[in-house]
Amino acid sequence: MRLADLIGSHVFDADDRDMGRVGDVWLIQDGPPIGVFGAALTVDALVIGRFGLASRAGYERKDVRGPAPIAWYLHRQTAHRPVVRWSDIASIEEGRIRLRVRLGDLDRPKTVEAATAGRRISAGLELLDRQLVDPDGLMAGKVDDLAITLRDDGASPIVTEILAGPGALARRIGGRLGGWIASVHARLQGGSWDPAAISFAVVARIDDHVTLTVSRQDIATYAFEAWVRDHVIARLPGS
Repeated sequence: MRLADLIGSHVFDADDRDMGRVGDVWLIQDGPPIGVFGAALTVDALVIGRFGLASRAGYERKDVRGPAPIAWYLHRQTAHRPVVRWSDIASIEEGRIRLRVRLGDLDRPKTVEAATAGRRISAGLELLDRQLVDPDGLMAGKVDDLAITLRDDGASPIVTEILAGPGALARRIGGRLGGWIASVHARLQGGSWDPAAISFAVVARIDDHVTLTVSRQDIATYAFEAWVRDHVIARLPGS
């Protein structure tokens, strides 16, 4: 499963009421150890509602307080949105998520920073589209999607890989454009539709970018760039 399979999906409660789309996914760092990153990220909650300007500006966090009139208004826009815990989900289908509970039974936390057992991360605000940087400070791609692994015991699934490059971005874009990007990526990859995958075991930390413990030459995004350079760009006149 990918993060893109969750974000944008319609959510239906136990009464088959369409409650809107998943706008964001909150992750919590409380899973089993995964490399130097420590505890793995697990899926904490699906947030129903648009991931708009207020969310992107950080107003889901109580310490973002200015300018005061704007902060007051935008905090009201992001607070108390219904969130779906993993245990609330009955099934996941293409484009829709069905719950075993009613809308009125869902949690409505005031902020993303409600008390948790581990660090909580907004996937939309703090992971997607973040720059990947290797130990030498060189850019190694961007976080275009996340691979999520289900657990046999039914516990919240674990984020196991960062997916990067056109093969990952295509699913997030969707529609004809997404399909075209995916097909071009597959042709350039010799028929493979799989995106470049980077194990979370090589993630050192997440802040304003994602720092890796390995050189960019050792990850899949570099292999794709090298292939394009050698097989496409090198054949262009004057290259």
